[in-house]
Amino acid sequence: MRLFIAINFSPSFKKAILSSAQQLRNCGVRGNFTREENLHLTLAFIGESDRVNDIRGVLDSIDCAPFDIFLGNHGSFGNLLWIGLDKSDKLLNLANGIRKKLLDLSFDIDTKPFKPHITVVREASEYVDFDVPACSMTVSRVSLMRSDRINGKLVYKEVYVKTLI
Repeated sequence: MRLFIAINFSPSFKKAILSSAQQLRNCGVRGNFTREENLHLTLAFIGESDRVNDIRGVLDSIDCAPFDIFLGNHGSFGNLLWIGLDKSDKLLNLANGIRKKLLDLSFDIDTKPFKPHITVVREASEYVDFDVPACSMTVSRVSLMRSDRINGKLVYKEVYVKTLI
């Protein structure tokens, strides 16, 4: 299974992100826009693994109260356009703690510094400036997600959820 750990978004948070995506479309940007149902924040990309119980153990060990996240800046990694999140200590500690525990269990994950971003467009035809609306949501869950390609589309399915308390 192709797995990752993520924060899934509320409908209102997705709506704000989609308004930015619509601005990009209106400016003529072409590319592979992230579908609404796939919008999320990746905390750790695991890749191919069948070690679901180990990952569940990592999630169960999270000691983090619910916290708020806020849409922030925007940018690109090559032809990938993204919206950033304001870097809060709680978000960074959550992501870095999960990553450390996965590394301690010998998972082969990306060790680059965590940069909280939401992919809006892959293979974008160009980069244009766009507005990011002010929006926040309370993070109260962290999800283990499975990624499958079905009929040419990425489909994400929640495999396990850790509720933050």
